[in-house]
Amino acid sequence: MRGEGKGSTNHWNKARRTWALGALFTVGLAAPALAQPIVGDVLGESVPDQQWNKRYDCHGNFCVWQVTTFLGPCAGAFCENSNLYITDRGGRILVEGGEGLSVGRSTFDVRFIGPRRIEILKSTAGALSRGDMTLPEYIPPDTGVDQVARVVLQRWTLSANGKALTREKDPPLPAWKREKTPASAPPSGTLADTTPRLHEPVSEALLAQARKVCGAERMIPLHHECHGKTCVLVLDTAPGDRNSSCGRPFCPVLVKGDQVRALPLPALTDESPHYFSLTPTAYTFVACDGVRGSEGSHQSISRVRPESMDFVRTEGLHVEGATPYPVREAKSVEAARALAPTVHAYTRLHIPWGRDAWTDAHDLALAWRLSRVGDTLHLRAEVDDDVVVPFTTGTGLHSDHLELLLSPTASGTRKLGVLLAPEGRLLVRRWREQEGGKSKAVEVDLPEATGSWSQGAHGYALDLALPLSLVRGPVPSLFAPWLLLVSDADTAGKQETLMGHTGSLYFWSEYPPTLAEYQRAQARD
Repeated sequence: MRGEGKGSTNHWNKARRTWALGALFTVGLAAPALAQPIVGDVLGESVPDQQWNKRYDCHGNFCVWQVTTFLGPCAGAFCENSNLYITDRGGRILVEGGEGLSVGRSTFDVRFIGPRRIEILKSTAGALSRGDMTLPEYIPPDTGVDQVARVVLQRWTLSANGKALTREKDPPLPAWKREKTPASAPPSGTLADTTPRLHEPVSEALLAQARKVCGAERMIPLHHECHGKTCVLVLDTAPGDRNSSCGRPFCPVLVKGDQVRALPLPALTDESPHYFSLTPTAYTFVACDGVRGSEGSHQSISRVRPESMDFVRTEGLHVEGATPYPVREAKSVEAARALAPTVHAYTRLHIPWGRDAWTDAHDLALAWRLSRVGDTLHLRAEVDDDVVVPFTTGTGLHSDHLELLLSPTASGTRKLGVLLAPEGRLLVRRWREQEGGKSKAVEVDLPEATGSWSQGAHGYALDLALPLSLVRGPVPSLFAPWLLLVSDADTAGKQETLMGHTGSLYFWSEYPPTLAEYQRAQARD
C-alpha cells in the first residue's frame, strides 16, 4: 500500500521532536575553515570525510547542488557549512554558494520552476542526522504550540550565462499568513514593568524561609511581586558566589500566606546556570546548556498566574506544524473549535511522498483543527484540491482521502483511511495495524467514527468525530502521537501525493497547563 509511510513506528519520536520539517540550528565554528569550492571547480556526487556533494535538480544547461563541508569536532558535536551551488551540466561551478544560497542545517527543498528560475524552500524546525553523525538539536522556547515549523520561500533568476543570480520579489503570502493572529498574546495578561525589583518588601522571616527552600544561605532577593494572595520571590546568587561566564543560578519561590515553596523549572537542568528576565507576561529563565555553553533551554512562567506556564493564545492562531499541538476542550463543538489552532500544509516541504506529482497549493493544500468535547475528538479539515475524486469502490486508497496514523498503546499503531463516501458521508476504515512489532493489513470499517464532507469551489471540507480512546488509548496519557496526511488522486485509481504533518497531541487538564502538569510532561518526555 503506497500510502504507508516508511517505518511508521519511527514517526513517534518524543514530544518536542519533528518528522517532516527539519531545524535551522546555527553554531559557531570551532575549527579553521577548510577550502570551500569556488567558481571553476567541478563537483561530483560523493560523501568523503570532509565534504558531501548532492545534485538536486537540473534544467536546460544548469544544475543546482548542495555542498556540505565538515569542519571537524565542535564542542562535542560537529560544525559544518552547507550551501547551494549552480553548475553547468558537467558539474563545473558557475555560482558559488553565498549568503543567499546558504541552507545551514535547515530542511529545504530546491527545484527549477522554469528554464532559469530556481525556487528554494527552507524550514526552521527539527534536527539533522546522517550516518553516525548526530548534530545537537535546537530546543526552542516552549510556547504551547508549534511556532518554529515555518516555511520561508525564495525565488531566484539565473542569468543567461549562468554566472549570476538575482533574487525575485517575494510572492504574495497566503491569506491566512496575512491575517493578524494572537501568536504573541498569552492569555495571562500583561504588565508594564519589566525591571526586576522588590515591588513588595521582603521580611527577614520570608527571606530565611526562601533561602531554606532554595538550599542556599547566601542568596539575595532580586524580585518580589504579588497578585492577589499569591506572591513570587526570585532569589539571586550572591555576588561573591558568581563563577559562570554564562548566567548564574536563580531560585524562584511561590509565597501563599505562610507557605513558601519552590517554583519548578522542569525545562531547565538543576545544575546549569541560567539567565532570569521579566517580560510583560512572564518570568523567563534561559539555561546555559546550548552548544559551547551558549543559551539553550527556555522556560517562561506566567507573572499573573505564576503556578502556570506562559503559553500563547490559541484562538485564531495559524501554525505550520503540530509538535506540540494542544487539544482544546469545551462543552460544544463550536466553542472547542474556536479555541483550536489551525495547522497548514501547503508546500513541497509538507509532502513525504509524491512531490514530483504536485504543482502548487491549488493542486493540493491542507488546513486542519482538532478539538475535544467530552470523550470525542472533532477534526475539521479543509482541503484545496483542483480535482476532487470521491470514493466509489475498492479499498479507497486510490481516491481522495485522509490518512491517520494513531498509536493508542505503547506497542501498537493503527492506520485509518477517511474516505469521501457518496451522499456526503465519511467512511472510516482501519487499513493497517501493528502490535508488538508485527504489522498486518486489515480492511475493517469503523462505524464508531462518523462524519460528513462537502465539495466546494476550491476543493472539499470534512468534519470527523473520533472516539478519544482511538487516539489516546485505554489508559489516558498526557500526550499522544499523531500523523495526519491528505492523499490526492486527480485520476481515479492513481494515488499521486501525500501531504500533511506528524505531531504530538497534548491533552492538558487546563490551558496553559500548571507547572506541576508541565513537569510531569517533561519527565515523560
